[in-house]
Amino acid sequence: MEKISNFFISFIFVFAFLVSCSAAAPLPTNSPLQTSDSKKYFISLKDFTTEEVRGLGFSINKDLTIHVSGVGGGSKSSWKEFWGSKGKLNDMYASGWIINAETRELVWEMTPENTKGKDEKRSCEEDVELKKGSYEVYFSAHGFSSSSAFNYSSFNVDRREGKTSANRFIDKLLGWFDDDYKSMYRQFMDSAKDVWGITLSVPQSDEGAVQLFDAPKKNTNIIFAATGVGDNAYIRKLLKVSKEVTINIYALGEGRGKKEMFDYGWITNIDTRERVWEMSFSNSDYAGGAEKNVKFKGEITLPKGSYELDYITDGSHSRDDWNMKPPYDPFNYGITLSAVNENEKPAVSVTDYSYEKKNILAQIVRVRNDAFEQAGFSLKAESKIHVYAIGESDNQPNKMADYGWIINAKTREHVWDMERSKTTHAGGAAKNRMIDEVITLPKGDYLVFYQTDDSHAYNDWNDDKPFDAESYGITIMGAGENFSMKNVSPYTESESENILAQLIRVRDDKHVRQKFTLEKSMKVRIYAIGEGVGGEMADYGWIENVKTGETVWEMTYRTTAYAGGAKKNRLYDRSVLLEKGEYEVHFQTDGSHAFGDWNDDPPEDRTHWGITIYKE
Repeated sequence: MEKISNFFISFIFVFAFLVSCSAAAPLPTNSPLQTSDSKKYFISLKDFTTEEVRGLGFSINKDLTIHVSGVGGGSKSSWKEFWGSKGKLNDMYASGWIINAETRELVWEMTPENTKGKDEKRSCEEDVELKKGSYEVYFSAHGFSSSSAFNYSSFNVDRREGKTSANRFIDKLLGWFDDDYKSMYRQFMDSAKDVWGITLSVPQSDEGAVQLFDAPKKNTNIIFAATGVGDNAYIRKLLKVSKEVTINIYALGEGRGKKEMFDYGWITNIDTRERVWEMSFSNSDYAGGAEKNVKFKGEITLPKGSYELDYITDGSHSRDDWNMKPPYDPFNYGITLSAVNENEKPAVSVTDYSYEKKNILAQIVRVRNDAFEQAGFSLKAESKIHVYAIGESDNQPNKMADYGWIINAKTREHVWDMERSKTTHAGGAAKNRMIDEVITLPKGDYLVFYQTDDSHAYNDWNDDKPFDAESYGITIMGAGENFSMKNVSPYTESESENILAQLIRVRDDKHVRQKFTLEKSMKVRIYAIGEGVGGEMADYGWIENVKTGETVWEMTYRTTAYAGGAKKNRLYDRSVLLEKGEYEVHFQTDGSHAFGDWNDDPPEDRTHWGITIYKE
């Protein structure tokens, strides 16, 4: 994905920049990295036409002064400094750096301060004192950037087949600049081949103190590593822990704004579905390079049990193609688990984990905008239930815009709700939320509902989609080793034996009625949802004694409660005593706000807009 910042302010600057680039003489193609008789060059990283980042490791058996000679491109952004970027102001789009191979921490890098020359050809000659140990040197060239006191703009150069054109967004928006951008792209490639690069050297007398190795250096205590991860990856592994063990987690990813993570990982207890660890923006540190590069480095303790390890990436900024400057440890992009103590390494086994949704009781997925869907199931015995739901949070605190819930079909009581406070981030935009938990439900009949608002749902996202977009909605599954599908059967409301009369899904301008007979006096439960405004009912029900014509019960504003959604949605849910005899139940609506044609937010139990009479 190509990044454009402060576009409108930058427009004039970009125009001038392009014209000057097209008019300027071609960049020199000869390498300035010359050898000399007194120095021994042991590393030379050059030619970035096909590779965006190159790196190599080296060990020194004593303290040494390393001479670094490099040429890159970039400048310090006064605009970013003015607005504040927490010290992450290195806008070098082609540069090198050195990290400690053991700690993975930065020890030196090319910056606008230690380089000189034109933005597209900044050179560096510097001596770096290094302690005995192992190190890795990297050089990257991801694209162009330009800045002034008032603006900052950049574009990415994607080397993958079919994606070699620079700045596609601007090409489409400003087609008349095509030739200028193509010229800039050619200049970029010329510099990437013959100008940019880095060499490391030592005096010839110290040549024997240096040994090379492939980067990155591997940890001998590694339990599992998924590194060099590219775009749109979904890594899922099963961890079986035979005894309590403490492990190191080292994860590199992408995030922003303290709430949104795009490339990150987490660990879930398979039995309880509790996330025992999750990489978030708040518990991560800056990983170098672009401001959105983050890393987690820490320990967690896992009790004996089974766990699910997940690591995901979105469609941009990864080892496949960095659309901004890569992190300091680019080859380790992904997640690595290692044992704190080498003797505990055998306590954790790692295998592939195929997360097939098994024992599905009810499922409502791939839900689109403005939807309201339901499904039902019956349990013949108390059971553990796995609820997996993905939705969208609302702008209001602790409120969901797309969400699901479960009710007891007999009592209409909520037994589970997708509450914002119980959700975790579902990847992509911060508003993508999910619940992945195990609950226990008693024997009974249940209805599952899922509803969406008018934006950001399956196949019509107005922001970054969740990582598991195909499951957008709710899935109910059996959980636990003792669960049996023999105790489950489908359920539809029409099958209820307790219903005496039912008039639901009533639309505008209707007066519907239905008779029922009681063979003896009994208490009946009346469940009715209608519309009430200003203390009066607009959509409501009542019951008449057929023999006498007397109204024996009526739905009034004072006897109803709030039904969710708009304030005018009213609910009656009580029991009344009726004598033996024949009755007729009525429900009447006015010309607005009824099932299928709401002029405000519908009630939570919208399918029951109307009235139902149940046996007690």
